Amino acid sequence: MTTLVVNGTKRDVQAPSDTPLLYVLRNDLELSGPQFGCGLAQCGACSVLLNNTEVRSCITPLGAAAGKEVTTLE
Repeated sequence: MTTLVVNGTKRDVQAPSDTPLLYVLRNDLELSGPQFGCGLAQCGACSVLLNNTEVRSCITPLGAAAGKEVTTLE
């Protein structure tokens, strides 16, 4: 189980640590702000803030976000 702080709320997620953060945000947490675009980290549709640093969630594994604060457009 992985713990994230998403938009100020602590959330526990049960997914493999290599799952793209985008999939966890959209499918497991049902957030609609981050969008799937190119899947290659080029378009920015999936951008989120991870500890106040912009990352492309389509290529960021869930394990890299463990214990960190994720901020989406919501």
